[in-house]
Amino acid sequence: MSPSLLVLCLLAGTSWAFVPDDPDFRRIPSIGYPNDEFYLTRNAFAPSSDTAQQVVEKFLVRMTRSLESKDVAVIAGLFQPGFVFKGCRITATKKEYVGRLLEIPSGTKLTFTLKSVLDTGSSIKFTVHVSGFRPASIEANFILNKLDQQLELGKLSTCSRGFLGFSQQENSNDVVERFLEHVKQVMASRSSALIGNLLDEGFVFKMCEPNPKSKVVEQIISFLSSGALIEFPLIESKWIGQGQIEYTAEVNVSMMDRFKAIFVYHPQRNVLMSGRGYWCPSKRFNVFY
Repeated sequence: MSPSLLVLCLLAGTSWAFVPDDPDFRRIPSIGYPNDEFYLTRNAFAPSSDTAQQVVEKFLVRMTRSLESKDVAVIAGLFQPGFVFKGCRITATKKEYVGRLLEIPSGTKLTFTLKSVLDTGSSIKFTVHVSGFRPASIEANFILNKLDQQLELGKLSTCSRGFLGFSQQENSNDVVERFLEHVKQVMASRSSALIGNLLDEGFVFKMCEPNPKSKVVEQIISFLSSGALIEFPLIESKWIGQGQIEYTAEVNVSMMDRFKAIFVYHPQRNVLMSGRGYWCPSKRFNVFY
């Protein structure tokens, strides 16, 4: 993974900004400050003019471009074969982590603050703080191999609210309730484009038969245009893996029988992946057939 593994993980298709945390944490000359543990020594792999800090900065730029490419091979090239990322709950292999990175939505705006850099000889250890990624910012440590310019290891510095499913997770009910409040605001807009953004491209709602995203959006707009009231109070929820939440809600649409439905929500992308009803209501609209 990358120094920003965590950082870049969040980066797929996103803007990159480097912000020094300490005013004194700037480019340090190749001589002096020998007693400073963050003294930036020369990098054997990079040109003699590059300090360890500069090597890390350039790697982060390369990582950003790689993530923006959405090319699996290019992104995988950022990590050594044995790379692992250690979170609070699980340890991810290179393959698993690259997969998570590919799920990061384009347009995510992140800010990376380089906290520290330590040249250890054959590699560089560094800590990065990443903000702008929902639901919370994170801080992680990475080890960058100088020779092959690939990440050897990544690890969360502290356990904060979910990061790609590797950190301590927030209560699922709280996450879903925030999403449902957002859904109410989107519904009020009566915009088919905004409503469509709530659903994954492959979204299907299964009631009496499968209904694709396009049909679901069409029917919701029809309900709203007719003045129908749509309510969906949360009943229960749980984390189900891959950073997703399965939740049950009571769906209440004017002129329809109330019924329970199960949805799979992806907090990272802020979209519904799928939905299904428990049964076929006696009074139905096309979207629930």
